[in-house]
Amino acid sequence: MADSSLTDATTVIPTRTGMVAVPASLAADVEQFHYAPARRAGDLVFVSGVVVANPSSEPMDADAFKQALRRVFRSIESLLAACQAELSDVVELQMFHVFGSDRTTLDKAAQLQAIATVRDEFFAAPYPAAVELAVADLNPPGGLVEIKALAFSPVR
Repeated sequence: MADSSLTDATTVIPTRTGMVAVPASLAADVEQFHYAPARRAGDLVFVSGVVVANPSSEPMDADAFKQALRRVFRSIESLLAACQAELSDVVELQMFHVFGSDRTTLDKAAQLQAIATVRDEFFAAPYPAAVELAVADLNPPGGLVEIKALAFSPVR
């Protein structure tokens, strides 16, 4: 899923089991790649991965990386809201990292520390379960980390 601030209109599509949320900024991606940016199925809300990407060949420093992470978590928050859920409903985060990329000045330890710092701005204890996996590559080009979320939010 492309990085998006989700400040644009979001289309909510009812489904037999809940709903799908598609922000206008991702409509072309959804059309091309056939996925749901966020989908409610009963009491569960699945948020597709949101990517921190650096399309520039100039390496991203720690501050720029943290700002991009904040945009990702705000995007996740907006997608959850479109599906009638919130960040406090998140029970699991999955993070996929491209460590050693020439698109950032951060090494593995610094990248993990930056994510922990920013994640704490959005999630308080008790924290969601989390997994962080190394991957060889992400889409789009210059992808550094992709974060997806699972929320448990009883239908209101």
